[in-house]
Amino acid sequence: MKDSVDAKFRDQQPGFRKDRSCTDQIATLWIVVEQSIKWNSSLCINFIDYEKAFDSVGWRNLWELLQHYGIPEKIVNIIRNSYDGR
Repeated sequence: MKDSVDAKFRDQQPGFRKDRSCTDQIATLWIVVEQSIKWNSSLCINFIDYEKAFDSVGWRNLWELLQHYGIPEKIVNIIRNSYDGR
C-alpha cells in the first residue's frame, strides 16, 4: 500500500514517507526564505497545527481517497473494518 500512495505524492511532500523528516522541510523553508531576501520580495509563511486531525477525518472520504490513489478495494476494506465503530 505504501508504494502505491508514495508514487502519487509530489517529491516535496515528506509527511508519512520513509527517509523523510522535519529536517527536509526546514531545509526547504530556509531556501525559500533566503530566496525571498535575495529577491527583495514579500513572503508570507503559515503554519497550521491540525490537532487530532485524524480524529476529524470524514471516513467515507478517506475510503474514497484510498481507492482514488490506487489502493486495492480488498486493502481498503481491511482498513475500514479495523475502524468500525469509531
